[in-house]
Amino acid sequence: MWTMTRTARTSTVLAFVVMVGGPAVGVAGAGCQKEQPPPAPAAPPPPPVAAAPPKPKMVANPDGLSLADRIAKRQADEKKVADQLAAEEHQRLLKYDKTKLPLHTQVFAFIRKTRGQYDALEKKLSAAADKAKAKEDVEKLAGTLHAPIEATGKKMATIDPKGGNSNVTTDYDVMLNALANDYPAAMVASLDGDPKPLDEQKAELDKRTKKIEDWLGEVKKAKK
Repeated sequence: MWTMTRTARTSTVLAFVVMVGGPAVGVAGAGCQKEQPPPAPAAPPPPPVAAAPPKPKMVANPDGLSLADRIAKRQADEKKVADQLAAEEHQRLLKYDKTKLPLHTQVFAFIRKTRGQYDALEKKLSAAADKAKAKEDVEKLAGTLHAPIEATGKKMATIDPKGGNSNVTTDYDVMLNALANDYPAAMVASLDGDPKPLDEQKAELDKRTKKIEDWLGEVKKAKK
């Protein structure tokens, strides 16, 4: 009977282990290796830098005018337009007041008559010795004129009920209010030795009277 020696048996076992274990170790080693991560994506390239726009070239003024000349021309053009608009507005007011001329005549005639009454009284009282009596005479006249002044004010309001169409109704209103209140009060102050308020009232009424006279004269000549 063939018998394997101890040395031979040992060699045989080792050889088998090598044969069987070698590839197994190789497979296990392969499974233990870590997977490599995918490469990171490349960063996008920076956007191109926009080129600065070219500076506009200096072009000579096509009209050949200097800055000062262009400003003067613009101002002249603006004045021309303004003057044209003012002339158109002037004609519009003339046409409107032409249609109300009888009312204008009545209101203005009353204003002139009323002021004439105050002026006549002032002249009469200028040398009055009794100042208290003179003041009473002024207040008495103002009282008698209150109702007709109010009635004339209502008539005046019918000339231009909506406003903005007549050139002198504002002047009428100011004058009627002065004759009802400020003018007689100024006369009393004058009797007390302070003529300034009455001088101011006279100057204001004179100015508005001149304006109304000129305007109504133009209205009478205007075409319908």
